[in-house]
Amino acid sequence: MLSAYNTYLIDLDGVVYRGEEIIPGAREFVAWLNTHQKKYLFLTNNSFASETQVLEKLARLGIASDGSHVLGAGQAAIQNIARRFPGGNIYIVGEQPLFELTRSYKLRIANENKQTPDAVLVGLDRTFNYTTLTEAVQAVMAGAAFVAINRDSLLPIAGSLIPGCGAMVAAIEGASSIHPEVIGKPEPGLLWEGMRLLESKPDETIMIGDSLDTDILAGKAADTHTLFVLSGKDTRTTLAKASTKPEFTYENLAAVLADMSTTER
Repeated sequence: MLSAYNTYLIDLDGVVYRGEEIIPGAREFVAWLNTHQKKYLFLTNNSFASETQVLEKLARLGIASDGSHVLGAGQAAIQNIARRFPGGNIYIVGEQPLFELTRSYKLRIANENKQTPDAVLVGLDRTFNYTTLTEAVQAVMAGAAFVAINRDSLLPIAGSLIPGCGAMVAAIEGASSIHPEVIGKPEPGLLWEGMRLLESKPDETIMIGDSLDTDILAGKAADTHTLFVLSGKDTRTTLAKASTKPEFTYENLAAVLADMSTTER
């Protein structure tokens, strides 16, 4: 029974909303989670949008939540680094929100103090240049941990696409010949950090997503249960051809909720 799980990790785009449109059942599903005192997190791979921006969008769509229910890959990456290098010196490839978030975890910024970095953290950087590339490559080759928020090569914006975090990661990887630790989906790091925050175990956790090669693959890698919805990226056709198969498949969160309501009777 789906309602038996204790912890729900939920992708956003394609599961809860599409652009500025709420997907059927999303509000009611979140209300069900709250009523039944389930542990849950909305997960986002985005290295640029802050948790505050996610919460503001959810609020516009009629879902009231708070920061305890949102985890971005950027925050998960910094949590990972802070646990491994408490008070460490971090070289950041990214924009101002990433610097601020890093400071909030009592980590020092190698870009500013010019001290030897313990880790290089790579997010989206729309001012990425040769100096940044050189400093990041030199730090990684000197032994700094190489941590990437995600490997998304393109980032959708209004009416177009721009190079994503993965483009910066690929440049550093190509120059250094060193492979990064990737936190964002489809790697399991984001899910592991989420379960650590919620004090949950994989066998009591279900990952809900609309992308077979991102969300469902991440769930499999993290040893969680997996639920695929057809309200976003992938279809029944891609599901039929995919090598990665979810445990459960539903049209959308409304169908999930309807099934849980039936089985609870």
